[in-house]
Amino acid sequence: MAETKNRRTLLERAQAIFKLVEYEDDPFPKSKLQKVGLNPTTAEKWLDLIVYIQKQPRIRLIRTRNNTIIEKHEQKYHTMSREIFMDSNRSYEERFHALQDYLSALITSEKLRG
Repeated sequence: MAETKNRRTLLERAQAIFKLVEYEDDPFPKSKLQKVGLNPTTAEKWLDLIVYIQKQPRIRLIRTRNNTIIEKHEQKYHTMSREIFMDSNRSYEERFHALQDYLSALITSEKLRG
């Protein structure tokens, strides 16, 4: 029974992964995730999940007394532009233009929302 008390929540596991990533300056092998208690199979699943989530539109949570409302914060165009300007394999100029497009589209959509 004591083992279940020490189990980390999903949020605690994600925080541990990102804390390690933040600490490391250089690229590192996934085996380093053993430092935060993840075996190679579990680490691979977490990494796949993180990469998948990072490619999705951003959301915002609105918590009320009785509900949690999920609002999509980005449209598909925003997500595509963000993916381009975050891609270090693309040229600086291409990334810069994608960033400008992203910001312009974001400002426009926020103005339309009111």
